[in-house]
Amino acid sequence: MRRTRAIKTPIDPHHDRQLTFQGYSVCLTQPDGMIPEGNGLGLFDYDTRILSKYQLLVGDNTPRVDSSSNVESDQWVAHLTVDRPGSDARGPCLPQDVIAIEIRRRVGNGMADHLVFRNHSMAPYDTVFRFEFAADFADISTKDGSPAHYGTTSSVWDAHARALTFDHHDQRGEYRFHRAVRIRVAHSDTEPSGEHGAVTFRVHLAPRGCWSAALAFESLVDDAWRRPSLNAFNEPTDRDRLREAWRRTRAALDVPHPALASAFDQATDDLFALRAWELGGEGDGWLVSAGMPTYTGLFGRDSLTVAWQAALLGPEMLRGTLERIARTQATDDSAWHDREPGKMVHEMRRGPLADLNITPQRAYYGTQTTAAMFVVALSEYWHWTGDTARLARYRDAALRTFEWAERFGDRDGDGFLEYERRSSGGLKNQGWKDSDEAIRYPDGTLVPNPIATVEEQTYHWIALLRMAEILVALGEDAAAERFAAKATRLRRQWHEAFWMPDEQFYAMALGPAKEQVRSIGSNPGHALAAGLIPRAHARACADRLMSDDLFSGWGVRTLSRRHPSYNPFAYHLGTVWPVENATFALGFKRYGLDDHLDRLASALCETAAHFANFRLPEALGGVGVNDSAVPTVYPKSNSPQAWSASAVVQIVQALLGIYPFAPARLLALVRPRLPEWLPAVTVRQLRVGDATVSIRFERNRNGSTSFDVVDKTGTLFVIEVAPPQAVDQATNTVVESAKTWILEHAPGRLTSALRLALGEDDAAVA
Repeated sequence: MRRTRAIKTPIDPHHDRQLTFQGYSVCLTQPDGMIPEGNGLGLFDYDTRILSKYQLLVGDNTPRVDSSSNVESDQWVAHLTVDRPGSDARGPCLPQDVIAIEIRRRVGNGMADHLVFRNHSMAPYDTVFRFEFAADFADISTKDGSPAHYGTTSSVWDAHARALTFDHHDQRGEYRFHRAVRIRVAHSDTEPSGEHGAVTFRVHLAPRGCWSAALAFESLVDDAWRRPSLNAFNEPTDRDRLREAWRRTRAALDVPHPALASAFDQATDDLFALRAWELGGEGDGWLVSAGMPTYTGLFGRDSLTVAWQAALLGPEMLRGTLERIARTQATDDSAWHDREPGKMVHEMRRGPLADLNITPQRAYYGTQTTAAMFVVALSEYWHWTGDTARLARYRDAALRTFEWAERFGDRDGDGFLEYERRSSGGLKNQGWKDSDEAIRYPDGTLVPNPIATVEEQTYHWIALLRMAEILVALGEDAAAERFAAKATRLRRQWHEAFWMPDEQFYAMALGPAKEQVRSIGSNPGHALAAGLIPRAHARACADRLMSDDLFSGWGVRTLSRRHPSYNPFAYHLGTVWPVENATFALGFKRYGLDDHLDRLASALCETAAHFANFRLPEALGGVGVNDSAVPTVYPKSNSPQAWSASAVVQIVQALLGIYPFAPARLLALVRPRLPEWLPAVTVRQLRVGDATVSIRFERNRNGSTSFDVVDKTGTLFVIEVAPPQAVDQATNTVVESAKTWILEHAPGRLTSALRLALGEDDAAVA
């Protein structure tokens, strides 16, 4: 790694704004915990800003912040002070005397604040504590904080209930939107008085005296009040106990490198912090929100990608995500929602724009990726658990994704999936890069729809193979052969259509006339991870990804900096996405490109070291290491972002070569490789099927890596194998050592499943 000194000032993508969240409840404030009007700060619940102003005044004074910090993702503490007037050295009120304010905040099902005011003086103090509030019920997607819908909001103070309520109604045709926030004084040492937008307390503070209050911010959603836990300040909640259980039981990493150790621990904590409680319940399976503060709720491809990338930690996310995505599979057609039977959901929002049907995001299906990722995630779940019953449960849902692909995804019948927006409120681009400006010709002009992107064909191809594997596991060999044959045809057709011999790389997409969109971007890297690229071309593609115009030194850019549309701060036109880069790392491992993997993993680890809490944001700026000594950030990045957290886990998995196949009680280690800066790693509590194993990896003097099983419960065979499509292999066999082991220890059906999971022989295409 290049860095030799400690990072002096870690980068904070939120620019000192305080973020506290749990589930659908998100609080974004100034460092003092306050919310001034007229910006994007606020308390949000179910994608709606239920508090657009929160200001505390002590007399006529605004307290200053001395310190503030998150204790956990859903808990925040601040210490504020207000100077005492009329002080001098003679006393009794001295120059250093202040009113000290402690705020303990807990977010979840709304928000609860516990406040303590202390008079650090020999002199008494009479004052007024005034809390000023406002609620505009803006949609969380309105970045500037301005409401994008119209309605009526009333406010009323109920002296008996000691509560100030803001009630909002709106209607658009048959669609109604009703939300409210109730600010309830659950406890106070003196009685409150209320008025429009404010709650006031008259207080006498004796010398060394204190005064306390507890405020509950309760949210009305679907005609039911969501109430935060006020007892959470004194004792752990059930969710606290589940978090501690997660920390004890998930796979853990012992590593002497502080940046990697901290990045891994922060990533695993973030994944649990992002748990979408309202969608996954309290049970064994759960799923994550995509990112904070903006992406709460269900995002199909995001949740599936996260669960797949982070499966090393445990199967719970895969289990919960598969269940939820299957439940939301489309059964009818709706042009407004870009929905067709069999298609999988892209996102489901609950803000006013979605609930009023101003946008189609209440249940929006404008993506090709979710369908393929569902099948891949289902097979990955089987690899980690051996749970064949769950394959049977979701078999029909998986098959329906291919019915959708054949009927609606490939409208012209040429074998490729094209997308075309039907909804006026939908996404123009419905591949991996879904911003409207993402797919452009080499001259910078926008590619019109329909478009067939290179990576979406990749995901469809691997889904075909994984469906064949699932059918083999379920004893449906004839159907499996049909899917495998389709994958073989698509592989050959894909290479012929997208390969650019003069560039030694693949085109970004095919345009409306099936012409190559010859722009150079990160898209083909997904084909490396899937194993679709012929072995003969793999190194050239990897070299292209890591060339100076794509590789910034912090990671691989989404678009070559030589492209006329390149912008280091544009969403998909030059930024660096950790989630994509982790996918590329997996591809480098698959083809045995150890030096490429070493270089990429080192860059991402060093990048994480520059950020507060070693947390990778949603996206980095594309500015390179030769132009900036520190990484830049995409300006609107969410942080934490679920698939940036899962990317850290997958980088570790790629370095160590961890590849489970629980149905055969097998854990394959695909040529483990530790970089020079990482002498040893121990993975503890790794779960494969019913077994748990801990393995220590050590780098040898010759650059190779050896391993030792230090602890194991249950039956599990740990073997080292070659990369499945290593470019340095003398033959085109697929992990012969693993296949030999399977033949000796497991039924032949599992041999076929493993072959399909690892990919086809590409000799005919190369």
